[in-house]
Amino acid sequence: MSFCFGVLGPLQIWRHGKELDLGARQQRLILALLLANAGQPVGIAEIVEVLWDQRPPQSAVNVVHRYIGALRRLFEPGLPARSAGRWLLGDAAGYRIRVDSDNLDLLRLRDLAERARSDELAGRLPEAMAAYESALNLWRGPCGGASELASYNHLAFSVVDHECAELAREAASLALRLERSRSVLPVLRRVAEHRPLDEALQAQLLLSLSADGQQAEAIALYHNTRRRLADELGVDPGEELREAYQMVLGLNVAGPISSGAAEPPSPSAPPRGMHIGRAPGATAVLPAQLPADLPWFTGRDEARRRTLGLVNGHVMTQVSMPVLAIDGLPGIGKTSLAIHLAHQLADAYPDGQLYVDLQGFDPEQSVLHPAEALQGFLNALGVPDSDIPASHHARSGLYRSVLAGRRILVVLDNAHSVEQVRPLLPGAPGCLVLVTSRKRLTGLATAHGAHLMTLDVLLPEDARRFLTARIGAGRTGTDPAAVDEIVERCGRLPLALAVVAARALTHPDYRLADIARELREAQGSLDGFADHDMGNDIRAIFSWSYRMLGHRAARMFRLLSLHPGMDITVAAMASLTGVPLREARQLAGELVRTGLLTEHTVGRFTTHDLIRAYAQELVHQHEDGPAREHAFHRLAHHYRQTAYEADLLLVPAVVLDRPEELADTVTTHLSDAGEAIAWFNADRQVIKAIVGRQLDDGPADPAWRLAVSLQRFLHGEGWWHDWAAMARSCLQAATAAGDDLGRAYMSRSLAGAELMLGNHDSAARFLRLSLDLFNGLGNAEEQALVYRNLGQVSAAQENYRDAVDSYEHALRLVESLDDLLAQVALLYCLAEAHAYLGRTDTSMEMASRALRIAETLDDPTGLGLSYEALAISFYAEGDLPAALTAWKQATEMYRQLGWRMNWVESLLHQGDTALALGDPADARAAWQQALDLLSHLHVPLVPVIEERLTRLEPARAVRAYGAR
Repeated sequence: MSFCFGVLGPLQIWRHGKELDLGARQQRLILALLLANAGQPVGIAEIVEVLWDQRPPQSAVNVVHRYIGALRRLFEPGLPARSAGRWLLGDAAGYRIRVDSDNLDLLRLRDLAERARSDELAGRLPEAMAAYESALNLWRGPCGGASELASYNHLAFSVVDHECAELAREAASLALRLERSRSVLPVLRRVAEHRPLDEALQAQLLLSLSADGQQAEAIALYHNTRRRLADELGVDPGEELREAYQMVLGLNVAGPISSGAAEPPSPSAPPRGMHIGRAPGATAVLPAQLPADLPWFTGRDEARRRTLGLVNGHVMTQVSMPVLAIDGLPGIGKTSLAIHLAHQLADAYPDGQLYVDLQGFDPEQSVLHPAEALQGFLNALGVPDSDIPASHHARSGLYRSVLAGRRILVVLDNAHSVEQVRPLLPGAPGCLVLVTSRKRLTGLATAHGAHLMTLDVLLPEDARRFLTARIGAGRTGTDPAAVDEIVERCGRLPLALAVVAARALTHPDYRLADIARELREAQGSLDGFADHDMGNDIRAIFSWSYRMLGHRAARMFRLLSLHPGMDITVAAMASLTGVPLREARQLAGELVRTGLLTEHTVGRFTTHDLIRAYAQELVHQHEDGPAREHAFHRLAHHYRQTAYEADLLLVPAVVLDRPEELADTVTTHLSDAGEAIAWFNADRQVIKAIVGRQLDDGPADPAWRLAVSLQRFLHGEGWWHDWAAMARSCLQAATAAGDDLGRAYMSRSLAGAELMLGNHDSAARFLRLSLDLFNGLGNAEEQALVYRNLGQVSAAQENYRDAVDSYEHALRLVESLDDLLAQVALLYCLAEAHAYLGRTDTSMEMASRALRIAETLDDPTGLGLSYEALAISFYAEGDLPAALTAWKQATEMYRQLGWRMNWVESLLHQGDTALALGDPADARAAWQQALDLLSHLHVPLVPVIEERLTRLEPARAVRAYGAR
């Protein structure tokens, strides 16, 4: 194994036995978080929360991406930007690091802990003790050194720290039984030093010190802990610590600790290494208000793990009361999860469980006032009505007084706001509060240290298990294809799955394929999810949130269904709705707070497919045809304006006139080529859909003009099939409309896509058509581009003499126009063609001219082309080391720019040159980087690179310069 990762203490990573420098504090913190999650995905939002708590900068997501890239290159030096590599992986769930028990100390500790517990349960006590000792020897300090890196201790680190403390307690307990306390005492002492308020841990240390003959230190430890508890928490030691102290003094009924003496039973090992502590004590009245748990609860494993870790950390330290606020869109399963968690945790809260539905989003009932909820809670706790004050502030104070010193679990379901929840929070650290709301209650986190958890839809496998648990394996097992379709059509939303399951149970003669067909036929509406019980009807439940919106937010929600993409920016929302950007932000915030919209990445919002279907129903009910058309026109103009500006950032050459500005349309402002490429990548599918809609509705002019702004991006990123399809559709529409300007542009655009896809004859035919049209229109700039493209087609067909003729014709045109950027591109083309013809002096002259102009312009794209031209010329002259240097310069320039296909081409030739110099390792590295950059594309270069990697030889696929 080439890497070893250490997170059980200060963060450490070794590669081939050598420790790595892990970089800046925030970079180390991200790595610690990934390792603390031990190979499980960590979402961007959680990383941002760890780095900046509740105050992230606007650039937070970009900063995280930069640190992730730096970490990837730390693991694999030379790995290009945007490549995932082998170790740090990313997907829709977030980022995760590839680890196992052989290379991560945390997973190794868990394996040893599991073995120790199994041996102990089986009565193999010496073997269990050995496994415990091996596990504890891996612990070096608090998880990842996060306490020094972060401003506060995040849940992920707390979970690991508590897990290690629990392991130390279990090991110490067994060591007492085996009279081997000395073997674990050093580690137990160090763990206890880091958790001075963990009474259970201090009690175990007390007993271990006494068993080792260190009574004086044990007594001093008790008094120090008692003073610390009084000073910092204002409480006396709990029963467990007091009993341990009595045993040290020899006053316990079981007698002092000695050989063969009785001792407290060791704690049982709970599943997955979790152990929930219990505090003694009882109330006169033990409320048990929890609704029944679901008998077939499935999924949410990560949410349950996080909650158990949260509770463990608070219970054992007793520093503060844990509050977990669960939010998410309607029907996501917030209440089901909270109730399920409450039942799992009930034993840890022996003084009872309180539950209330706060009716925060129920239109049939008014929002429950906190005073009413307090009345019910106090009654459940044994306080008669006559003793309950009228003032809700006084009731809240009495409620906290009654709960003081007690261990109560409180579930506040369906909360409307932080203000509704705040009076219902106990003051005692021994209590636990679970809150559910469609809103993200950030105020609870700010004022009360609440942990926020946003639920997403179920994982596909969990959604399938959900149906199987409710319908039965007999029905789901006979038609897995229908199950998969139902899961997909339900959008993995628990409520939708539950409605479908109820229908299947109500009609046992229905085949699942029939239910899947019903959902398919109802696509675009919620008719397939109607339910006689309005409490379960999806349309009704969505309406509860919709009715809470203000007039303008409700209109925005309806109009969002007209947007054809999976997510949308605030600027696009402003344009769609026809409101200023600032107001759009406020309305988007209102939609987020009601759970109808989610900000899945900074600045980009999305919603569930079924909520979109609900909005689509509403927009046809409340917005007439002209209103919908005006909204779509504003949206399309937003994308046309932004695409035009983004295209200019990629190559600052004016192709078409700037679109006219509309007063009620907002443009997204981008600062550089990198942001432009990122925006195009994020909204590529949306722009395709808008072009398609414009072509369907007519006229053709807006569609092809938007397509022109997209073509440079599609070319540079390798989306050639999309490019060809869009250009072909626009050309057909322009031809039908008799639009010669559109025909000219789209003929040339389609020719470019055909050329990249290897269809040379088709490319030449469309270029000749385009040239005739531009000649008729008198457009010299576009004529020059067509001549350059004709030269590229000739070069691709290895007809370099015709290529030179076309390039020179184009060069004369751009020189007459004083277009220096176009001159650089043509000089690059000429240098390449002359090199293939064996005219090395001319090739070098063209390359040098290109470099001088590019340096004068300080144009990155021109510099990249110039370095390419020099590399080609050096190779033709036989100066391979100089050629390799120039290829590396071109590669770096394109890497900085983010021009994917230029970057790939440079890496391809860089590898060829390295291999020609006898360096197969460098060749393989360059080709592998190139292949990684194309991992999402199906372009002709992929098999070319794969063949090189397979054969790892110069290959005949690369022509020798000067051969013709």
